[in-house]
Amino acid sequence: MTAFNIEIDHNDQAIILTVIPKADYFKIVYLGGILGAIKKQESDWILLKAEEIDPEGRALDYTLTRNNHLSLGVAEINQISGAIENQLQ
Repeated sequence: MTAFNIEIDHNDQAIILTVIPKADYFKIVYLGGILGAIKKQESDWILLKAEEIDPEGRALDYTLTRNNHLSLGVAEINQISGAIENQLQ
């Protein structure tokens, strides 16, 4: 599977993310910075710890603006996992 883009809502703003499939997880990238990675564990999607993610020369953690930090919370993970499951079908 190759990388693909998805659109999610974050603070009432549409954000385009790149999802990069890895061997057993999906890396989430925004404007070249790694936001994190998620993987499916049974029927749930979990956020990986920073040390579990291969950075491949990219920064881990991305600040959208000084006042608006973009992070992967439950709402974002639910949207991302839904988009990944749609891609897998």
